[in-house]
Amino acid sequence: MESEPISQKPSFFPSKFSISLKFPCQNLAIIVFFLCFSPFFFQKEASPANKGREILFPEEFHLAEQVVLVLGKPGETVGKLYLFELVLGHWETKIENIPVWFGRSGLISSNLKREGDGFTPLGFFPIKRILGKGKRSIRNLEYTQISKNHHWNDDSNSKHYNQLVNRKEKGAHSLWSSEIYELFLVIEHNTNPRIAGMGSMLFLHPWNETKPTSGCIGIQKKSLDQIISALDGNKNPFLIVAEEIDL
Repeated sequence: MESEPISQKPSFFPSKFSISLKFPCQNLAIIVFFLCFSPFFFQKEASPANKGREILFPEEFHLAEQVVLVLGKPGETVGKLYLFELVLGHWETKIENIPVWFGRSGLISSNLKREGDGFTPLGFFPIKRILGKGKRSIRNLEYTQISKNHHWNDDSNSKHYNQLVNRKEKGAHSLWSSEIYELFLVIEHNTNPRIAGMGSMLFLHPWNETKPTSGCIGIQKKSLDQIISALDGNKNPFLIVAEEIDL
């Protein structure tokens, strides 16, 4: 395949970190994305909550052609969301500067996340599942229409810990009774494998408040609708939650 030139500078991205290079195949385009945004993913000094942390780079991430990037500063509970898509070999900004709210404790490395600590985990998460209360057509992604029987278990001692269940049981919370579950995207933290106490029920969900969540990422419903409508499972979308660095 003939090499394609890449030159993409999202509107918010500092010019000194823009990059132009050639790559031999489409799969390597994600490397261009990662190189462009690496200043946001690595810090010279980690924040106190993430001291000594490592960013895990999933092997399948190189196949991604859509990236939802959520950025937040250490110690803060508000951030911004962006959606990028690979179009004809170029990374394009589709959505930008959407306000989001994190857990009351801020951001923390995924491996340090614990049940009930109020942190939102950092990391790379494949976008696989969306749930909602209404009928909806989702392009090539798993969609579950919630009924009154649907619950999510956050009991660390349960064999169904951090799983969707279709009945009421100990430690299971109803997804029908709250408006924040009207439509949500599952953040695939501690879902495969599931480790007791490492965190559960982490979603990108509607949030009409101007205060932190319990650990999820909250976003205005109209913005969430826009993002979900743009996602395509055939593009192997990923969610990246990263700490923003002042440059």
